[in-house]
This record gives sequence, structure tokens and C-alpha cells, in this order.
Amino acid sequence: MIAARAVLAQVSTFRADMKTIVAALGLTQTLAFASTYYLPAILADPMAREFGISPVWVFGAFTTAMLVSAGLGPAAGRWIDAHGGRGILSLSNVVFAAGLLALSAAAGRNSMFAAWIVIGIGMGVGLYDAAFATMARIAGRDARGPITGITLIAGFASTVGWPARLRRRRWRRGRSSVRPRSARGSSSSA
Repeated sequence: MIAARAVLAQVSTFRADMKTIVAALGLTQTLAFASTYYLPAILADPMAREFGISPVWVFGAFTTAMLVSAGLGPAAGRWIDAHGGRGILSLSNVVFAAGLLALSAAAGRNSMFAAWIVIGIGMGVGLYDAAFATMARIAGRDARGPITGITLIAGFASTVGWPARLRRRRWRRGRSSVRPRSARGSSSSA
């Protein structure tokens, strides 16, 4: 009887821990997707106008980020299989922050591309692939339900991210109104 209670207590603790993990990964995936993957849908045109380039360049930079992400995915998965996901998922947040900071400071097309490459590194080690591999490592064969939970929570990324961006008329505070029109076109290679 005592052994059965101990097993039930462990199962109960595991379920509570699993709910916490799912909630944490769902929230971080929501924020990660809202601040990276959905970013060009709202900001491509304002970024292109400010840099004096076609929106095609902005989407090209985003596509480059996705290619970098795809290239890093298998290595991130192997790392998670060997070491767990906590460290790499935490690192991805630092990389996302660095990429977004670089994007906010971009002076033209080249620096925008460089920022998107950094964001692509974060995407490769921090979006769904890494979160799902982490969950599979934690929950094993029982990962299907938690992965579904993460996906349902992160499905709100566009709902959370788009309205926050729509409230702003410029893609970064103060920059577009300060730079004279002649400087916008001349910095596209910076």
C-alpha cells in the first residue's frame, strides 16, 4: 500500500511538472514566433521604405533566416538528444534578443541581412523543432499530448504579435522620423 501511494505521488508530481513545462514552452514559443516568424508580415514594407529598398529584399533576408534555421535544425536535435533542451532553448532566447537588437539598429540592406542571419540561428535552435525534441526527450512515448499543448498555446503567436505591431506606425521608434530622406537611400549598403 505504501509503495502504491509513492508511485501515485510520483505520477501526480510528473503530471504537474509536465503541465508547467508545457505552459513554459508554449509561452516561449508564442513569444519567439511572434517576434521572429511573423515579423515580416507587418514590418517588411516599413523596413523597406526606411532602407530605400524593395520589400523583396526584406523577405529575402527572412528567407535566408529560414534557410539558416533549416540548416541548424538537425544539429540542434542531435544536441538535445545528447544533452537535453534546457541549455539550447535558453541560449536561443539570447540569440533572438541579439538578432532583434541588431535588426533594430540596422542601417541598411546588408546589416538587415546580418541581423536576420542571427535571428535564423535563434530560429534553428529555439523554435518548434527544438521544443518538440526537448519534449520528446522528457516525456518519451507520452510526448504527443504535451506537444499538442505546446502547439495550441503557440498558435496564439500571430494573435499576440500582430496587434502589438499594428499599434505602431513605424517599425522602430524615432528612427524613421529622424533620418532625412536623402540619408535613407544612401545607407542601403550599410
